[in-house]
Amino acid sequence: MLHRYTVFFVACALPLLITGQIAPNMAYQLDFWLMWLLAMVLVGLPVLFAELALSARSAALPWQGIQKLTREADAGMIWRAFAALSVLVAVLLAAGIASRIAVGVAAQFGELVRQAGVPMMAMSAVVMAVALILSLLRVRLLFVGTLLVIFGAMLSLFDSAVSVPLLTEPSLGEWSQAVLLALLSVGAGSGLYWFGSATIANNVMQAKKPLAGYILPIWLTQLIFGALAILAGSAMIGVPSFLVSSVGMLLIAAFLLHYAGVQLVLRFGLLTGVLVLVLLVFALSVVPMQFLVIVVIFISLLAVLCLAIFSGFVMKISHLRKTFNMKTELRYNIWRVLVRIIVPLAVVAALAGVVLELVA
Repeated sequence: MLHRYTVFFVACALPLLITGQIAPNMAYQLDFWLMWLLAMVLVGLPVLFAELALSARSAALPWQGIQKLTREADAGMIWRAFAALSVLVAVLLAAGIASRIAVGVAAQFGELVRQAGVPMMAMSAVVMAVALILSLLRVRLLFVGTLLVIFGAMLSLFDSAVSVPLLTEPSLGEWSQAVLLALLSVGAGSGLYWFGSATIANNVMQAKKPLAGYILPIWLTQLIFGALAILAGSAMIGVPSFLVSSVGMLLIAAFLLHYAGVQLVLRFGLLTGVLVLVLLVFALSVVPMQFLVIVVIFISLLAVLCLAIFSGFVMKISHLRKTFNMKTELRYNIWRVLVRIIVPLAVVAALAGVVLELVA
């Protein structure tokens, strides 16, 4: 059974894992901090509301829940692609973690790696294999992994000097990074919060309590650890912080593979689901880290866009209004404007910023 605090550990862990790859060395730019806070309010929060509302409404895990909701809304099967995209994002994130550990080992222990003659791809594949085995422990290691990653981030911060952020000229590339941090780096729209809160969110809805009381603490956790991750992304990584963080990242990668495995088994059955997971794991483990980051950015933004359009345009208004149980109609209308207009526009702008950065 999923622990009731699983979603909070996800909100703590993911920023510390991903921020350094998407927006490194941004802690010294005041305009980036402001854009990130704006993106967290206008983009990250509405998407989190949408994901947890669908979780509460379906009372099922993402792959089963999206099927139930599309039937309920008389929607096409194309919207069920969200579940497949969320699985792919989870495996890609796990593969990115494995590659990052392999790159870190080569950077921290370069002489030993050269003497051993171990290829980078082989190290990454071994890390993924270990994570796949550990995924059999389900969510049990997520909590330990999160604590280790936090401890590793604190070690790197203690070894680095912190300076006052300066105001620089904002750019579309910075907005793209801010949106990515507000979505991908905290896991919003990835299905992980849906996965970890299906029963709890549904219980809140059945008790006719406002769903905001459950969602806002999760968002505040994202905000706090997202800020910590931005600071840690500009810090120097020593051997102690790398070793501690690597063990934590390995355990969190195991949780991500557990999530993907559960969804695939629900969709294809035990044997086929496990086979598909194993094939994905070893196929992606040999992909270079830079390419993995680009792919996971595009697929995660596509998943967020799918989730926003489905919840904002396809789901029946009365169903979501009842699910949220907001005290005033104005609050619900504000959320609808954000998820139907602001979120898609922000995602498209972020995609444009990523493309411009790639071609520059």
